[in-house]
Amino acid sequence: MMKVLMLSIFLIAQVAWLGNFNEAQQQAKQTHKMILVNFSGSDWCGPCIRLRKEILETTEFDSYAQDHLVLVRADFPRQKKNQLSKEQV
Repeated sequence: MMKVLMLSIFLIAQVAWLGNFNEAQQQAKQTHKMILVNFSGSDWCGPCIRLRKEILETTEFDSYAQDHLVLVRADFPRQKKNQLSKEQV
């Protein structure tokens, strides 16, 4: 008799972070959600990096955000390799 082990993999649908506040306003109005803007220095700000890792990238936050929030990332990196386009700034 053969035993079969079946594994299920659940993919977590991660919410999208927008870079355009006007787009976020339109989306929030259409979906009746609040806007959360995360001001961050992704490559230099220790507390920002910690917030992202410990809260913003958790499954609990993802679940809440999917139903309640439109997310906007306002990132201000310092390193040249991470610089934003002029349009983004």
